[in-house]
Amino acid sequence: MNFSSLKAASLYMLTALLLLTKSACSQSDISNTAIQDSLSKLSSFIWKQKSDSGRLAANDAFFDKFKTVLEAKSLALDSIKGITLATSDDKKIRIFTWNIPLSDGTNKYFGFIQYTSDSTILIPILSAETVSGDFSQAQLAPKLWYGAIYYKIIPVQIGANQAYTLLGWDGYTFTSNRKIIDMLALDGKGDFVFGLPAFKTKAGIKSRVVIEYAEKANLLLRYDYQTINIQKRKKIVKQDAWLIVMDRLIPMQPAMEGMRKYYVPAGDTYDGYIFKNGYWVLAEDIEVANKLNGKK
Repeated sequence: MNFSSLKAASLYMLTALLLLTKSACSQSDISNTAIQDSLSKLSSFIWKQKSDSGRLAANDAFFDKFKTVLEAKSLALDSIKGITLATSDDKKIRIFTWNIPLSDGTNKYFGFIQYTSDSTILIPILSAETVSGDFSQAQLAPKLWYGAIYYKIIPVQIGANQAYTLLGWDGYTFTSNRKIIDMLALDGKGDFVFGLPAFKTKAGIKSRVVIEYAEKANLLLRYDYQTINIQKRKKIVKQDAWLIVMDRLIPMQPAMEGMRKYYVPAGDTYDGYIFKNGYWVLAEDIEVANKLNGKK
């Protein structure tokens, strides 16, 4: 089946399925599965294309159909091929993200933020070409989104406002990847913004944490429940807490200091961020007592 035929067939199938879900709510499980199967066929077609233009054209068709589904019906949609879904514990935020690898080693990212409060709003997100200025300090509207695959959302309270901490992955270049800890919140106008000055790092307060490392390395970045050792005055005390745990990175060779594409996990040293008084505070040299297998 060629691209035009697949696009037309998928549109017909999705339209029929959406009409079915509106008229037969008792069959929601069946319709959810059928819609996911239809969307998976469309998404799978993206990565079968051999050229950048072909992948992006197939993605345009998928993006439009996915948006139509999300606007029409509240469904689980947690098993669409190639699409990562992260849901906040309070169930107010769902973020769908995916990437299109390009021939120059970079990626284009796409997604949707679905926010439910008194009503449900849907915000399409597409990665911008560049982010000007200091990326770790930038506060960005969705139209200036940098692009990432988000796999964890952590609700936190900052003052009187609810915010959401995001853990994500970025296939940055041919030679390096990045893990990103970011914040998503509503600004004073009621619009979503990426980035808040909520990270206390060694380099001062940042709006996000960006960790670049070697492309072939595996970097741990996880929200995990741990018994950690904390120094209080002259004593070391144990404390159970949820925290963001991450590998300590080191250069492969001393001469590679500062060249992030050559940084890999030390293997036995961990740092982390603990949420205290409205900030994620860096805690170095965490001595984890539990196996790093938390699911949160």
